[in-house]
Amino acid sequence: MNMEGTMNRLLIIMVLTVFFLISLGGRVMAYTTEIVTAGTVALDHYLPAQETSNQKLLFVHSSGHGSWMWKNFLSYFAERGYDSWAINFRGHHLSNPVSDWEAVGVKEYLEDIESALQRIGGKVIVVGHSMSGLLILKYAESHQVAGLIVSQSGIPKSLMEKKGIELAGPTAGKGKRDITAGAIMPIQDREMAKALFFDRGNVDEETVDLVVKMLGKESARVGKEIMQMELTPEKITAPVYVLGFDIRKIGMDLPVDLNKVLAEELKAKDYKVIEPGGHNYMLEHNWQDFARQFEVWINTQ
Repeated sequence: MNMEGTMNRLLIIMVLTVFFLISLGGRVMAYTTEIVTAGTVALDHYLPAQETSNQKLLFVHSSGHGSWMWKNFLSYFAERGYDSWAINFRGHHLSNPVSDWEAVGVKEYLEDIESALQRIGGKVIVVGHSMSGLLILKYAESHQVAGLIVSQSGIPKSLMEKKGIELAGPTAGKGKRDITAGAIMPIQDREMAKALFFDRGNVDEETVDLVVKMLGKESARVGKEIMQMELTPEKITAPVYVLGFDIRKIGMDLPVDLNKVLAEELKAKDYKVIEPGGHNYMLEHNWQDFARQFEVWINTQ
């Protein structure tokens, strides 16, 4: 076979391979990735070859994390035709470093979310986790979004006091987090990180190593301000899905699921607890169970 014939054959194989990836199971679709800058933040963008939904998705990371925590979900939804984005707050992962963490509070993170949504445009469902679950709720008090998915976010101190809820018990792994120059330093104790973030036996050791490697600094000021932050549920007009979590898994002793209390306060119609599932469920063995549940809810909006 001559060179031209060989090249034509290789081209046919490549085309068939791409076609197979796009059509596999009637759901897998090719996508491209890029890093996009918006104001003070960097966004991970997973763009499907063909958008099959008019709903765009913005995933917002938790304390000390970055867009990397959502890597499974970004590919999952991009493969199914969703224009999928993940933010890195200022000072996190792909975004520019922060020189003064004491100057970074809730206001600054809300500005970051606004910058991201302005860059994305259109109808966007915003997914928040832990710290960012409360941030996206606060953002939605004064801005229109297509929907909110709030996962394992706890509740503000004011609501805990209103409901007579008191935290008790040490956190898993025990030990206090170091604070330096206004920044909460990342967890370096591997076993502590594993106990805090994952269900026992539901995560690969390589994933634990990745999380410990990727964890970064977090603003101590943001942590304090979120706990003192007031939420006004009646100002939130977007539909809300709340994902609950058994907080006893991280060593806290509570008679109620904080997220269920939050769902009741928000009058959210959609509330669920998925087991097994640690705090970083999006990186655990059964992460697709969570992604599918999100997809079902997103498709009803």
